[in-house]
Amino acid sequence: MNIPSALLSSIIKEQDLETWGNLHAHYLPQEYQSIHRAVTKHFAVENQLPTFDDLILSIPSREVKEKVTALKSLDVDSEPYLLLEYLKNEYTQGEILDEVDKYLDNSLAMSRAEENIEAVETIVLNVRAKVDLDVESISMQKISILETEEERQKYLPLGLNDDYDQSMRFTNTDLVLIGGRRGAGKSFTCANLVVNQYLQDNSSLYFTIEMTKEQTFRRFASLGTSIHLDRLKDRNLTDQEFQKLAEWQSERFEGSSTCLMNYYSHKDYDKFQREVTKLPLRTDKQLDIVYDTALTLPKIKAEIEYRMNYLDLGVVIIDYINQVRRSSAPTNRAGQYDWTEQIEVSKTLKQYSQDYGVLFFSPYQTDATGEARFAKGILDAADAAFALETWSPGDNCISFICKKMRNGPMESFTSEMDWNTLKVGPKSALNPKEKAEMKTKMNEEVYEL
Repeated sequence: MNIPSALLSSIIKEQDLETWGNLHAHYLPQEYQSIHRAVTKHFAVENQLPTFDDLILSIPSREVKEKVTALKSLDVDSEPYLLLEYLKNEYTQGEILDEVDKYLDNSLAMSRAEENIEAVETIVLNVRAKVDLDVESISMQKISILETEEERQKYLPLGLNDDYDQSMRFTNTDLVLIGGRRGAGKSFTCANLVVNQYLQDNSSLYFTIEMTKEQTFRRFASLGTSIHLDRLKDRNLTDQEFQKLAEWQSERFEGSSTCLMNYYSHKDYDKFQREVTKLPLRTDKQLDIVYDTALTLPKIKAEIEYRMNYLDLGVVIIDYINQVRRSSAPTNRAGQYDWTEQIEVSKTLKQYSQDYGVLFFSPYQTDATGEARFAKGILDAADAAFALETWSPGDNCISFICKKMRNGPMESFTSEMDWNTLKVGPKSALNPKEKAEMKTKMNEEVYEL
């Protein structure tokens, strides 16, 4: 008696529909596939599991009939759900060994260490996709209707609109997507979120694909100091602005007060920069950036796990999701723009948010109609999704149109927009459409009077 035969025998004898529902055909060896198909066919017609006699009558193959008869005669002591766990473990181990063998057969002895690590991460990712992993369950006896104080403390306001944050906050297991066309403001919205979390003493990890670390960090500094981005880039700053920049920079480092006091005396920002960057970075709140033009899911996973050794991450930003690939391995698909690839990336990011207890936030591209470009299914795994609507600079506002909300009302909002620093919010604003509607309403009321 082996595990597959014991499992099938116990499921049929006990009519264990729950365990059957969790048994995937690919967990079973090839010789049991025909029995699995027969059970599946019977259930589809009768809406119940077959007995052994049902199977023997319905299966034409003599060889398969004999296997079913053998299953009927087995005396199994273990519970079906335990046998399923044993089978999953057996299947997982076999898949891992097969994937490792393929890697060793095709790998080069001179591969870089980074490539080897990513290959192993990809193996884990591939096997994980084939196996249902148990999620920690809560006893129905202990489940609570009201949220605990610990759960409430994990809520994270986005900081993009104070009024919206009063009614909607996101948890540390959420995936939030922001859609927009090229140049609509997706990246600076992400930068705003990072800086907002920093002000709330939360650390962020920002994955950038198109902008360098320097460009990204300069944008953070502009938002944090309210200094125009172009003037930061050109070093065209007043003495007062240099001081604001030094104060903002010093907050990132441990024991930086002496360096800052020295700056107040000598007013030499370059000297201050050399001195303060010799100090260790703070671990309680940090702005961390990873720049990778060929970003993959294993890379994201590895970078997160590395930083969680010394950072209490609150938010992970992926800028942007359409450019992320499942792995660096060659594929016959149409690159990262294949819709199946896109959907798998989105699902995996949601899984990461749950695994690591971190809010994930990522932009996605939209088409002319405002729908997700390449793959509408990219939103399926998201807990919330918004589409950006930008107006002319003179309107000084930006709108977030709610496209999906899993655990709350479908509420859109418009925030003030400072185009000099690219600061979004936190105050609410009326967009041009809302202003026009309000003006029309006021005119109608005046006319009625």
